[in-house]
Amino acid sequence: MQGHTIAEIILAEKERPLTEKEQQQLEEWFRQDSRNYLLYEKLKYGENLSQSLKDLGSYNTEKAFIGFQNKINQTKTRKLNHILVRVAAAAVLLFGVYYFAHQQFVAIDEEPLQQLAINPGTSKAILKLADGTVVNLENKRTEFTESDGTTISSDTNKVVYQPNKKRVKQRQLKYNTIEIPRGGEYQLTLSDGTNVWLNSETTIKYPVVFAENKREVFIEGEAFFDVAHNEEVPFIVTTADMTVQVLGTAFNIRGYRNEETATTTLVRGKVNVTSTTTDQTFLLKPSQQFITEEGNSAVRQVDVNQYIAWKEGRILFEDNTLKEIFTDVARWYNIDVEFANPALEELRFSVDVKRYDEINEITKIIELTKKVKFELTDETITIVNFKN
Repeated sequence: MQGHTIAEIILAEKERPLTEKEQQQLEEWFRQDSRNYLLYEKLKYGENLSQSLKDLGSYNTEKAFIGFQNKINQTKTRKLNHILVRVAAAAVLLFGVYYFAHQQFVAIDEEPLQQLAINPGTSKAILKLADGTVVNLENKRTEFTESDGTTISSDTNKVVYQPNKKRVKQRQLKYNTIEIPRGGEYQLTLSDGTNVWLNSETTIKYPVVFAENKREVFIEGEAFFDVAHNEEVPFIVTTADMTVQVLGTAFNIRGYRNEETATTTLVRGKVNVTSTTTDQTFLLKPSQQFITEEGNSAVRQVDVNQYIAWKEGRILFEDNTLKEIFTDVARWYNIDVEFANPALEELRFSVDVKRYDEINEITKIIELTKKVKFELTDETITIVNFKN
């Protein structure tokens, strides 16, 4: 029984770190119903299950546990070993979990939450060629050949560059630019085979065909790179805040002009990151992140899943401020967000939903905490205090 398993996992997490399998089971439970994560947080971060249920005023977990023990004692063996104690505790927790969920969500359903039917972003991009030609790539299949023989082809969500291997050596680099608008995303395969995922409000400038001794691109915004390995020709990503140099690796880079921090998060391989403000260079290993903020640079250990979730089709935040969450949400759903008062910006929440769901999947999870509410007017969401 899955519920039984989940109850045991929640109990186990109070005593020790979860195994990889247990973590996977827990995350699968989160994905089954957006309310499950809220319930988990209340149980994990509240004083304890008994206290949470006591607040509801109608369930006594201690009494239930004693009753369960008595029932076990009536079995033929009349032996209660360590395993049965754990099963008993899990069963009581399970009953409490679903009782708590039923009471919590029935109470909330008495006052329906506002349904914010705002659709997510889609695959769209603007391609600017070296000769000034502008091509709208949204929902468009196209193919054409550059003067140097490079074939540029696109489908509904990706553009691919295929150089002519028999071409004459290129003397002068020709640059193309791709701009991803607000509420958009797109994929790009560069002439060397490097794959790039581009997030909303991102611009990348790159050569149609790379030079023989260096592969360099310029970016503003957020992108995930899976770099084609070439020991002879380093791959360089340059932003306003940093320069990242690799031979072949996978990493996420974020550097929006209107944000105070910029980051590089390494998934696979190794990279050298140099801060443009301090000239400090850091060698990153997998699961490490370079971060620069207000002229200061540092490296820290992170869970990379949170920083590449957008590329995997998820919106994932773990104990982030409401301001951090809705900076990304506003960009992806192409809406404006306002806070009724500055204090609300610093409230922290955890969210894990599908990236292609309507925005209501996010707002209803947060509203269930009864800390804030969301009001929609035209294309603006206003976040206000929750009023009972």
